[in-house]
Amino acid sequence: MKRFFLTLALIAVAGCSSAPQKTVAAPQPASYTPSYAFDMGSSPVGVIPSALLRDATRNKDVEVSIEYPTRGAGPFPIIIFSPGYGGSSHSYEALISYWTSYGYVCIRPMHADAGALRDTMNDLLQMKPQDSRPGHRDRTPPNPDTVARTRPNLAEAIWDKEREPQWSNRVRDITVILDSLNDLEKNYPELAGKMDHTRIGVGGHSYGAFTAMLVGGAKTFSNPPVSGADPRVKAILAMSPQGVAANRGLTTESWRDLHVPTMFMTGTRDYGANEMESPDWRRTAYENSAAGDKYFVLVRNAGHMTFTGLGSGLGDQQYDRNRQAPITDPRTGQVPNHAPQTNNGGPMITDRGTFGTIRSISLMFWDSYLKNKTDAKALLDPSKYAGSVEFSRK
Repeated sequence: MKRFFLTLALIAVAGCSSAPQKTVAAPQPASYTPSYAFDMGSSPVGVIPSALLRDATRNKDVEVSIEYPTRGAGPFPIIIFSPGYGGSSHSYEALISYWTSYGYVCIRPMHADAGALRDTMNDLLQMKPQDSRPGHRDRTPPNPDTVARTRPNLAEAIWDKEREPQWSNRVRDITVILDSLNDLEKNYPELAGKMDHTRIGVGGHSYGAFTAMLVGGAKTFSNPPVSGADPRVKAILAMSPQGVAANRGLTTESWRDLHVPTMFMTGTRDYGANEMESPDWRRTAYENSAAGDKYFVLVRNAGHMTFTGLGSGLGDQQYDRNRQAPITDPRTGQVPNHAPQTNNGGPMITDRGTFGTIRSISLMFWDSYLKNKTDAKALLDPSKYAGSVEFSRK
């Protein structure tokens, strides 16, 4: 597996007026291309904020929200996105509306754990590093990588209570959506002719990545084993995926039947329930997956919450002095990692460059495998990335 990092181009020119000299060609720097569709797409977004899908098997309704393009004839590919633990069917709006604006119908389920982390997560988002000594105020900002590594990730510290029945229920929620596409078009005329039932992707973040991987063909070696491979699903996007872990029932064999195209995304500050669950631990999902159309993306400075598009006191805003210099995209002239938004104390887009990179690379993946766009597929090439992104393919 190759990894590509940013190198500086050095131009060496031999100069002497007394004799002809040879010019040494400068090595070319690696290009930086994650600003593919960096801005919102051209289609306005229509919203069905709440729809109920009946699951006779469990004798319950599954609530979903749906966003769809209002411009264009369709039908459009479908993305089903599973939120992380505690997330609702209205979470991840900055991702969902972005994908929708580029011609996707996006559906988010309200899993049974929705809202479970609301109060605790709000407290965590407002936390700022404090010195515990009375009367002492340390003005030195803490190292953001240390903060990410040592701060508890409550969204991943759930595996003692979220077990096989809950895993299966989340997978079943996705299956109910897949089974109900015709009903949705019948009950909501605005969706008529909008959804292409042959081009379906499933994505998820954190616990949602676990759910998406199971739907794609991964399985747990737990008691009982859990899997939910569905042939209707053509691609999987796993953001902050779990790696090999006994308490998730995940072994090196868990991904051997994950044959659909899959992108695993994480960040250098994306830790799990403890320090051992590092970005390299998340990489093991990719390393143990079946070869063929598999991608691993490591985004520099991205933490666990960066993938939600929200943040405040977790450090993304206050550490810009430690970040790399702005990078100019050679194709567009944009500076995607320039000037984070000012922190006003409430939820916001964390770092426009980091989150913009996550959005654009994820869209490249969807466009490649749900729309068969050759220009997008050409950008899923490790040689295109450097500096802020480590990109691997097998």
